[in-house]
Amino acid sequence: MRLLYIYLDFTQNGKNPEGYRGHKQCELNFDTENSYTMEFDLNVTPYYCLKRTKREESDKIEQGFWGDERIYNISAIVGENGTGKTTLMHAIIRLLTALYEKDTQELPFDFACLLQDTEKHLHLVYTWDRVEIDTAFICEKVAYSEDCVPLTSIRKTKLLYFSNTISLEDMEQYYGMRNNNLYTDPLYDCSLCASMIRAQEASNVTSDNRALESQLFTYFTFESYQEARYLFDRNQRNILLHMRNQGYPVPFPRELNLEIYSSLERLKKVNDAIGGRSQADDYSNWCQQYNNFSYLSQNRYFILTELSLNCMVNFLLEVNGLLQYSDMEQVILPEEFTNSWSYIKTMNSAFAPNLVSDNNSQLQDYYQTCKKYIQFLWNNAEHIQRYWKLDKGRCHIILGEHLDPILQELMIRFVDINRAVSMHDYFVIYHWGLSSGESILLHLFTKLRYLLQGNIYDEESTDFITEESAQKVMLAQRKEFIVNCFEDDEELRCDSIFLFLDEADLSLHPEWQRMFIATLTEFLLCLYQNPYYEGADSGCWNIQIILTTHSPLMLGDFPAASVLYLKKNKDGFVTAESNSALQPFGQNLYILLKDGFYLQNGTIGALAQKKIKSVLEDIQAIRNLEHHMPTNAYNTEQLDEWEERLEAHRRKTVRYLPQGIIRNKLEEEIAVVLAIINRRRNPERKEQKKQKLREDIARLQHQLYKLENGEEVSQ
Repeated sequence: MRLLYIYLDFTQNGKNPEGYRGHKQCELNFDTENSYTMEFDLNVTPYYCLKRTKREESDKIEQGFWGDERIYNISAIVGENGTGKTTLMHAIIRLLTALYEKDTQELPFDFACLLQDTEKHLHLVYTWDRVEIDTAFICEKVAYSEDCVPLTSIRKTKLLYFSNTISLEDMEQYYGMRNNNLYTDPLYDCSLCASMIRAQEASNVTSDNRALESQLFTYFTFESYQEARYLFDRNQRNILLHMRNQGYPVPFPRELNLEIYSSLERLKKVNDAIGGRSQADDYSNWCQQYNNFSYLSQNRYFILTELSLNCMVNFLLEVNGLLQYSDMEQVILPEEFTNSWSYIKTMNSAFAPNLVSDNNSQLQDYYQTCKKYIQFLWNNAEHIQRYWKLDKGRCHIILGEHLDPILQELMIRFVDINRAVSMHDYFVIYHWGLSSGESILLHLFTKLRYLLQGNIYDEESTDFITEESAQKVMLAQRKEFIVNCFEDDEELRCDSIFLFLDEADLSLHPEWQRMFIATLTEFLLCLYQNPYYEGADSGCWNIQIILTTHSPLMLGDFPAASVLYLKKNKDGFVTAESNSALQPFGQNLYILLKDGFYLQNGTIGALAQKKIKSVLEDIQAIRNLEHHMPTNAYNTEQLDEWEERLEAHRRKTVRYLPQGIIRNKLEEEIAVVLAIINRRRNPERKEQKKQKLREDIARLQHQLYKLENGEEVSQ
């Protein structure tokens, strides 16, 4: 499915709804070959006509321009701040989401939308009742109502939304548009706001019971888990390696630090909360026993024991939360530290799965997960001790250029099962040592990868990993696809993607802004293949991107037909227009700044502009006074004040300007005005100044004479 054109009318009942940033009616063209215009004649019934005009040959966007025919078009929405770029993006998303569920009645605007399906058929859908829209081209017309049937093609399209800002609109969108499941909803909301809410929900704890600090910790740890899962994905790491070798800026970490929370501190909190003071002495003795073991073993088992104990702590917390135990008298802390059974025995002492009813199925499932985790650690203790090194309280893992197959399989299994036992009490955090720009791209790549359903690996076991088992999993057939699910239990595999990026350049270094479009297109074509994997019966044949940006470096990659400019009129209303005369593709940076982003006040910093303006104003003021006031109208104090102001401009402004036309001109003008001031001084003052200079010259000549004759000169 392709989005060719949208007409939005925000003036329902003759009023402009609040929250739409001055927009009344708005036309947005996304077609690569044609442009569309909606015309009205309210005197004829009323009469609506959608006209199509072929683009000029130089204005067309050829198939394959963005690197592959599967990327239909990338459109940039730019303009002045406050013109509603984000508002329009939200409106487009709301419109398309409403089409999925044939629920357009609640939209606060009317629309007409032209779509093209996989068979190249055109579909014009709109919400005006009892209105026929004329077209000079063939298309299927659907006036949306409660009885209409949604287009199958649109239901096979996935929407993705990214925003790195936090807004109330993003939160309302997240709660208002999700239906079934995070990954199978028609809209996959990856905004910062939605990601934070989702991380909290994934922890199975309501926000009412968590302090803000705890909720933020949940968000960051949940994100770090997803990033780890992405970076150890075999297919994804190969994509990153390929792109990095091609010169694209991609997040490609060569090392990993695991921060493991202190199990003793967490276990003490559990003991205090559940056991109270009655167990204090026993717990203290047990801690001493554990510390002695760590010292004698020279921390050889430290990573394994800390992970096992943390898992055990999580299980005790879950038991106490579900069964409401009042104390820990029945809990037997581990007596051995180098085998899995000792930790499982502690779990059994709090909850024996064979002695309880099926009413505690949730706890039984979690017991099996924790048991599997501890068995996995000790079954693969040899690999963990080989690849994971303790360094200053953190576990340091060298990844290198190409991952060892055993290390990769070890990390894939560990990341998944560690997330499963963490619940809402995370005890492992992943640190990659990436820059902020790399972290932004890693977040983007990770979310795009998580949209793919299925697993490219065999079922992960707790058995000891061997060269043979690692090689077998590496060769496993991929089974990836993108799915939309609906309330009527209908499930469709998606063949198209609409990707929305709000403030796409935010927090990126200028060089990474310049590379962003090239990097994104290369990554999408590698990720969303057609077919998704060998032998698949579906794939992604169409990718369409709509983004907002303030970056002229990013805009320089767009043909004129792919850029929509928002401009606020004198009456405060916003219009969307094209500016084919600008031709941003490969354009000069200065022109893009001035014309592409409507910088009527110049292209230099506001502070620098203010200072330069102040210099020019003082220069002009003195020039004006020279022509309009007699010579004797100036007193000495005024002349001294003006002279000092000009000298201050030299020190505080002109000296910081780069060599060039502006600096040279200001220095020249200041010199001219200083000469004017000097001519205006009265003869007596002028003579006094001359005499002072003569005295200074005589004094300096006398000092020079004494130095030349070897005499000392006083300071």
